[in-house]
This record gives sequence, C-alpha cells and structure tokens, in this order.
Amino acid sequence: MAYIIRTDYKDNIFVGSALVDMYSKCGSIRHAEKVFKRMVHKNIVSWTALLVGYGQNGLSEEAMRIFCEMQRNGVEPDEFTLGSVISSCANLASLEEGAQFHSQALVFGLISFITVYNALVTLYGKCGSIEDSHKLFNEMHIKDEVSWTPLVSGYAQFGKANQTIDLFERMLDNDLKPDDVTFIGVLSACSRAGLVEKGLKYFQSMIKEHVIVPIHDHFTCTIDLLSRAGRLQEAKEFIGRMPFQPDAIGWATLLSSCRLHCNVEIGEWAADSLVKVEPHNPASYVLLSKIYAAKGKRDDVARLNMTRDIRD
Repeated sequence: MAYIIRTDYKDNIFVGSALVDMYSKCGSIRHAEKVFKRMVHKNIVSWTALLVGYGQNGLSEEAMRIFCEMQRNGVEPDEFTLGSVISSCANLASLEEGAQFHSQALVFGLISFITVYNALVTLYGKCGSIEDSHKLFNEMHIKDEVSWTPLVSGYAQFGKANQTIDLFERMLDNDLKPDDVTFIGVLSACSRAGLVEKGLKYFQSMIKEHVIVPIHDHFTCTIDLLSRAGRLQEAKEFIGRMPFQPDAIGWATLLSSCRLHCNVEIGEWAADSLVKVEPHNPASYVLLSKIYAAKGKRDDVARLNMTRDIRD
C-alpha cells in the first residue's frame, strides 16, 4: 500500500479504481471517497466501484447521488452500475426514482441483463408493486436463484401465502437452491396460511438438505408457525431445543399467540423472558394483562400494573 501511495495512484486509473474497490469492500468508504476524488481520470469501473461501495455500506442515497454525478460527467452506465443503483432505490423503497432508472435501462439497452432484471424485480416487490415485479420476472429468459428470492419474499411480505409457496415449489422444481432469505419468506407464508406441517418440513429441509444454518428470523418464523396455530406447548419445546434464546421479537411473537389462545402459563413464561431481554418493552405487560383480563383474573391484572409502575 505504501508503495502504491508513493507512486501516486491519482494518475493511474487502474490502480485508483482497484483502491476504491478495496476500501469499499473493507467498509472504509471514506477512504474510498478520498481515493476517488484524487483520481485525475475516471472510467465506468471507477464510478461503479464507489457506487457499489455506497450500496454495500448502507449509503443508498449516496449511491443514487454518485450515479447522477456520473451521468453529468458524460459517463454512460453499464449493467453493473445500473443494477447497483436500482438496488439502492429498492433499499429505500423509492419507486419513483427506481422507475426512472427502469426507463434508463430501456434507453441504454441494458434491460436484458440479469443483474438489471433482478434489481428491478426486487425494487417493485419491495415497493409493493408485486404485479409489476411478477410481470418482469415472467419476461426474463434466464433466471437464477437471485431472480426468484425477491419475488418469493415480496409475496410473503404482503401476505400472499399461496403465491409464495407456489413460487418456492417452482423454484425447487427448477433445481435452484433457495437461500436463507428465501426460507424466511416461505416459512412466514406457511405461518400465515396455517400450514404447520409444511412449514416444519421446510425448516428441516433448510437445515438438512440445503445446509443453511438457521438464524433468529428462521426460528421466530417457526415459533410463529406453531404458536399461531395454537400449538403453544410445541412452540415452547421448540424454543427449548434452539441453540440460543429467542430475541425480543421471538418472545413477543409467542406472547402474542398466548394472548390469542388465552394461555396463561406459557404467556407468563414468555412475558417474563421478554422482560429479561428488553426490560422496558411495554408489550410484555400489555399482552399479559390482556390474557389475565380474558381469563377474568382481575387481581393478576392489578398486580401486573403495580409491577410495571414500580419498574417505570
């Protein structure tokens, strides 16, 4: 690195672009910016490296800004640049700007590239335009795993359980490997549709067949799958087999189902566990109080309110 600095990279477009890319991938986006600004000459690789770096480091608005600056400098985007800026629009759920970039994809003849198509499918799905997302998906001549995942997740996000599961099954039929995000979508869909056995089968398949290590989101979906269906004891036993304790969302999910099914015993356990994870989360008191009230346990409601007042 010291040698590169001594040789003054600002006049070498290849070295400068490589440095921008390296710093971006290492999370040192401010160093990437400094290198980029010092470069005398920039090409599409230089601009793309910084734009992708912004996107990867959660700076989606900066990615959109640098794309516009690139165009003002007369540099036309390629499929990677355009796909990346559309992905940044998707992260911001910015449909208006994303639609403008969609138009640019058509103008520059980049719409046929899978990177651009995948980004657009994700954009429209995240913005709630699931029909447009599916239309683009159907137009694609070549699809990979990345093409299917945003559509599966999009249908799941908007409660379209049957469509989610149908897409997931079609994905498997095409010998494509779902990733961890795809499984979150299909597990969520099974929970909403009350398809407990199918959801449990998917969970086991994820671990055994696809060798995906489950994270909190997968466990929370499975807790919801069991508890929403009234299988609260099974949900409790499932939690006991987890390699780590649920997070606040997991406990709140179980507690919410306990309220739905008026289960005092497991509800108390879930509420107590939620308080330990997030002492000031009001959900533990509110939901447990409603369980007590539904069971006519007025003394327990009063005791719980007193406990909450003391903690506050």
